[in-house]
Amino acid sequence: MAVIRKTTKKQTKKAEEVKEPFEKRPDLKRLTFYMIIVNYGQADNIIRLLKNNHSSAQFAQAGEGTASKQIRSILAIEENRKEIIYSLIRDEYVSEIKKELEAYFAASKKNAGVAFTIDLDSIVGVKLYKFLTQTIRG
Repeated sequence: MAVIRKTTKKQTKKAEEVKEPFEKRPDLKRLTFYMIIVNYGQADNIIRLLKNNHSSAQFAQAGEGTASKQIRSILAIEENRKEIIYSLIRDEYVSEIKKELEAYFAASKKNAGVAFTIDLDSIVGVKLYKFLTQTIRG
């Protein structure tokens, strides 16, 4: 005796989703690695700016410039200590954050820094990707 099972549209759709590899899905969001180097003491303001503009992760690190005291005096750079901020941002928000950073740096001569982006080609782990693109929380 043969058993006939009736499948619903929902079950069929789920089965199709499973067959398709995650990296081939059309709803994937591209991520960009944003690196910002600022004068010491400005990292908190930059991190706040990033959080308010859809950045999923921010990391700050203390750094030190490599220019000698003589070169710094010629360039009128008083402080040698720096802070480096690393951030992961969805591609669609990069231009917004760039405009916010430009406004922040233009607000005062003390607000100086360098920012650049690096495109990411891959990330290991679907859960990590979903967290970083703010598709899921926790």
